[in-house]
Amino acid sequence: MSTTNIIVEPNRIQMLLLRQLYNGPKSYWQLMRAGQAHTRQVLEALQKLMKDKLVAYEEDRFMLTDTGRSQAEALGLNRVAEQRCETCAGRGITLKPPFDRLLQDFKEIVAMRPKATPDFDQGYVTAETTVLRLALMAERGDLAGRDLLLLGDDDLTSIAAALSGLPRRICVLDVDERIVNFIRDVARDRGYDHVHAEVYDVREALPSHLRGKFDVFFTDPVETLKGIFLFLSRCTEGLREPGAAGYFGLSYMEASWQKWRQIQKGILDMGFAITDMLGAFQDYLLEDIVARGYPVARMAPVPVKEPDVNFYVSTVYRLELTEEPRPLYTGQVELGRDLYYDDEACVTLPEVPK
Repeated sequence: MSTTNIIVEPNRIQMLLLRQLYNGPKSYWQLMRAGQAHTRQVLEALQKLMKDKLVAYEEDRFMLTDTGRSQAEALGLNRVAEQRCETCAGRGITLKPPFDRLLQDFKEIVAMRPKATPDFDQGYVTAETTVLRLALMAERGDLAGRDLLLLGDDDLTSIAAALSGLPRRICVLDVDERIVNFIRDVARDRGYDHVHAEVYDVREALPSHLRGKFDVFFTDPVETLKGIFLFLSRCTEGLREPGAAGYFGLSYMEASWQKWRQIQKGILDMGFAITDMLGAFQDYLLEDIVARGYPVARMAPVPVKEPDVNFYVSTVYRLELTEEPRPLYTGQVELGRDLYYDDEACVTLPEVPK
């Protein structure tokens, strides 16, 4: 491939941004999603492209300069179309019975739930994402007739699972009393006597009556290293035996690849095999990112408005227990705001606004 007139040798992230911008101007939030790396790495790549005058910013949009367009063409980026499946958005899962039918009913329920709060680092996924989770679990044999543990359920995966009629038992543990009461109310009103919800702080020991009682867990944990191991440890304690499965979400926007490697090592140490990793599977509905001063907005190279797309995405992991579970944490653990926030956090507030 000819490299004539190439001004810089862009790295992978810069290439992704150039390719996106070759197809037209993009907002800051669209580029954050497109960068496929930790937020600070995407910012560094964007700033480098602007410094090298390959990218300019006008009227709330980033765009290629003439030089940037020439470089993108010299790199062959103009010949690379979007490769992700348009039907499933690259997830490999589409909604078929019974999940396609329950989506509208589920949307009506989630419209009434309490508003997300930064107190517990909440950020809801879209209703479609919640139902897609269940379709994935069902396809892998981890939903029908199974006992399901949900650690943290502001996304109301429990209610969507109950709507499907597939799990045998559903247990929700959540620190937010508002969410627990909402799930209890919906379960009572709809006659879901197999749905149980209780208030639980992950820093406390897992209640003895829940240890070794479940076939499958789902959690969308915090992304500090101590926090994610704490969430996964509690879930691991809840599993019955080898062959049990677990699902969780992990974003590269809040966790560097170095942290991913540490997390993966910890997962193996707990007795799991990693059977699946589905990238950009979960879309999040995050509100007031600019108004609340989240780091991802404050660090932007230009003043930005509230997100115009669901920029925050995460990978879904599926784990399978291959030996007796070995949680990394048991008993009570003392953690404060550092449960939710560390130096890599960019879409989490270091302190809760008063």
